[in-house]
Amino acid sequence: MKSRYSFFILKNFPRLLTQIDRDPDSLTYGSCDRNYWHYKMRDFSSAILQQAGLSLALMYKTDFEQNIYYKNENIKNWAIACVKFWAKIQNSDGSFNEYYPFEKGFPPTAFSLLAVANICGLLNIDDINIKEKILKTAKFLSNHYETSAYNQELASISALYRVFLMYGENWILEGVEKKLQRVLKAFTDDGYFPEQGGADIGYLSVSLDMLGQYYDLSKDKRVLPVLEKCLNFLKYFAAPDGSIGGEYGSRNTIYFLANGLEIALSAGLKEAAFIKEKIYSNFNEINGFMDSIDDRYLTHYILNSFISALVKEKETGDKNEIVAGNITLEKTKFFKNSGLVCINNEFYTAIAALQKGGVIKIFDKLKKKEIFVDCGYRVHIKKGVIACINWQNPKTYKVWKKDDTFFVSGYMNKVSQKVSTTFVHLGLRVSSFFLGSKINHLLKKILILIDKRTDIYFKRQIEFNNNSVKIIDIVESPKTIELYSAPTLSLRLVASGNFFAPSDLLSKCESLGLSQRFEIITTIEFPNLSIKREIK
Repeated sequence: MKSRYSFFILKNFPRLLTQIDRDPDSLTYGSCDRNYWHYKMRDFSSAILQQAGLSLALMYKTDFEQNIYYKNENIKNWAIACVKFWAKIQNSDGSFNEYYPFEKGFPPTAFSLLAVANICGLLNIDDINIKEKILKTAKFLSNHYETSAYNQELASISALYRVFLMYGENWILEGVEKKLQRVLKAFTDDGYFPEQGGADIGYLSVSLDMLGQYYDLSKDKRVLPVLEKCLNFLKYFAAPDGSIGGEYGSRNTIYFLANGLEIALSAGLKEAAFIKEKIYSNFNEINGFMDSIDDRYLTHYILNSFISALVKEKETGDKNEIVAGNITLEKTKFFKNSGLVCINNEFYTAIAALQKGGVIKIFDKLKKKEIFVDCGYRVHIKKGVIACINWQNPKTYKVWKKDDTFFVSGYMNKVSQKVSTTFVHLGLRVSSFFLGSKINHLLKKILILIDKRTDIYFKRQIEFNNNSVKIIDIVESPKTIELYSAPTLSLRLVASGNFFAPSDLLSKCESLGLSQRFEIITTIEFPNLSIKREIK
């Protein structure tokens, strides 16, 4: 297979088809939420999963080696059923639900509209009922904004512009312009769109995909420099082992959508070729960095992005021959907005997130593998309540540098773990009925944007030398505490987070003893790999 995307697509497409109700006699024909139509585990169908229909439409339309689904009428009919079911579950104001009935969520509304509009274009669906439903959803999105997760807002922009091209309504174009101006103002000097208070690599790939789709449709010249700056940021995180993202991101994601790269390549941006070569060169091997993606996000936007990338790759042709080797990386790169540090020398690549308490990953350049990960420390305050250093906290953590030594200090954040119960779900159902979309903002404050400072102080110092990395940690508490090394799994709730990664095998969740003051010195030496830890 010439395309490096083909194997991933063909390997996972049957899994996606399993998520869809394919029985034309079923009352839920076209639902893409298997928990709803098959397992009967919930009483509504999550609309965000209707994006699966776009994967079907793309496979039906795209001829490539071993694509047994090309021009298969069943695939086409199932894709159309996905659109019709989407129209069936629309809320009265044009919004859709993802996690709870009546929630009127922004993500399911934006992403599903983009998918449905693209399906209609690919399959030439001309249905007055579908048109009315699409315009109603476009009206909802034109009047609503997302301010903390910009990948969602960018999805709404691409969706609205696609609908504008279909129906030519000027009010839609006005909505696109208002949203675009807001989003471009939020774009940081580092080269990323903020995600829950920081930079996240996986979600930035979603932003790149969504903004790329808008550029591909509109050829809006304002967007091209933004795409290029995103790529100049992202190229520093393509690791020697072929992975990208993870624990140092604000939302801990480890996937990377491909379509934005291909659109950037078609526009002649060579940084996209560099990233593509680094992270997809071994994409067809076992233990790939995206092999742990769950069915939900595969159905969501991941698989349709890769099929779209394959289509764009075929269209682009010769432009895919851009030489990736022409890209150079600075030896030490410090992104001040995000607090991310990237070190590249002859022995290792290191990435540290200072605004997350100094989370650090180190890769051996020669062996092309991750050899060290450190996510700081935790303290068990009481059952279900944990204090942690690994928390995205740009407001209260103090970050600074001196030459090639970087520092972060602050106080541990307290997180109360939540467990789903019948009473909680009942309360959420009642709340979503009366509060609608306001319930999402409330849940973000409770589950994601938590800022509860403890009195446990920490300071991390990271010294980057040519053949070694030295980490000096100090943790101080007014009373005696038991300090634990933290696992790679984040306490921050992120739907597409906590997928398995090889990093999970490297982290050690062990007690470091009881004391009011800890000084921990960790040294990683190259080229003969040696990792030493001293606790004082």
